[in-house]
Amino acid sequence: MLEAEPAKKVVVHIGEDHKYRGKAAFLAVFEYLGRKKIGRVTVTRGIAGFGADHRMHTIMIERLTENLPIQIEFVLPLERVDEVVPELYQMVGTGLIEIQNTSVSVQTDGTPQNFPATRKKEGKSQLLRVFLGENERWHGKRLFEALLESMRASDIAGVTVYRGVAGYGESEPSYRDQIKLASSDHPVTVVAVDAEEKIRAFLPLLDQMLSSGLVVLSEVESVRYTHDFRTADRRSKVR
Repeated sequence: MLEAEPAKKVVVHIGEDHKYRGKAAFLAVFEYLGRKKIGRVTVTRGIAGFGADHRMHTIMIERLTENLPIQIEFVLPLERVDEVVPELYQMVGTGLIEIQNTSVSVQTDGTPQNFPATRKKEGKSQLLRVFLGENERWHGKRLFEALLESMRASDIAGVTVYRGVAGYGESEPSYRDQIKLASSDHPVTVVAVDAEEKIRAFLPLLDQMLSSGLVVLSEVESVRYTHDFRTADRRSKVR
């Protein structure tokens, strides 16, 4: 039996239409990780969310070209963090990088290198995960959409909604992702990251909105790269 070794779980949050050197930034990140021979990289596409500009993005039939959130997740041995992560800051741009402590039972070879620090903002943050059903409602609106809007109104730094293809709760049967069952109640996860005091301040409202479901809070280390994100540029893009 292999002994668990300390490692870092890295989660990159980026918009689907963000660009890096003429291509989709999430594809650039994915290819970069491949060149670095990072194993077990997972890319997921959210169905709704907002980022630092607080502009809402959602997947609707009439808005298929929206800038939906993308999440890229992988695990690094400690000795490879300084080798792999600094380049990601340049590629992610106005996105968000989470780095969490974890452990692995499979050792990955790597050659550590010392790179100069890039401009970034890092520190302790709180990660909030809310697990609920897609069809749950709040005042006539789908609950996950109401949560998304409430978190934006509460100035939470960034939120992403993920739609599962299968799952079960304490009292519900198994969910199945079937084309013919478009109205089935799929599992949904709402993920938010911000300073602990802002997440904690939102919890009383969350208590009012949830009638069932699961809420998980975790302390994480976040890295945010925002040097090229300016209000003037943001407004010109919106127009």
